Amino acid sequence: MVQIAFCDDNTDELNRIRALLDAFQPFEGSYEITVFSGGSELLQSEKRPFDLLFLDVQMPELDGYETARRIRETDQNTVLIFLTGVAAPTVEVFQVTPFRYLMKQMDDATIQKELLAAFEEVTRRSQFVTIRSGNDLIRLNVASLLYLTIAGRSVELVTDHGRQEVRAKLSELFELLAPHGFSYSHKSYLVNFNRILSISGNTVIMENGDILPISQPKAKSFKQEFVRFAGMRL
Repeated sequence: MVQIAFCDDNTDELNRIRALLDAFQPFEGSYEITVFSGGSELLQSEKRPFDLLFLDVQMPELDGYETARRIRETDQNTVLIFLTGVAAPTVEVFQVTPFRYLMKQMDDATIQKELLAAFEEVTRRSQFVTIRSGNDLIRLNVASLLYLTIAGRSVELVTDHGRQEVRAKLSELFELLAPHGFSYSHKSYLVNFNRILSISGNTVIMENGDILPISQPKAKSFKQEFVRFAGMRL
């Protein structure tokens, strides 16, 4: 069951977005919608974390930006969509990694297109792979994995929940993860394109702040792959 939340003190706008969403019947109809009128109410909810969250920017007491900042302290995997009628995005907005920033005056056709993209992103973030580590099997949420790096005879997985070493070859894990948007930035690093914050020169800056190298032989192809991937996600 996919958990969807709306947080908006404007019931008219909320009902509009909800009606457009319900018209699609996403996730084969297996979803539940919870409505909140303010950020404090959302933060106190026992239903968190949500898979998909529509968050109004202009709310009294606790605005959408501050609400999102507190949400991201624990709910890293939530697909976050900001809704606004007047405010333009700022640098601070992107620090909470929203998936979309929607203007309320957008027409229904545009919002429907963005909703479809959001549904696809929720599905992507719920994908798992099974990694063999020696005689053990590890089930891993793909979206939570930032990058992998060689650590002696093992491979270190860097995830939202910490670091873990597995007894496997990086080349084998590449075959498993490449279909999910992973590529080599260096012979010792396998990077999740979805979790890149920026590329600067011959380094990759990940969402957790880690700075990874891009080797000279892979620089051109890696950057081209990332541009193509980013284009597909728009």
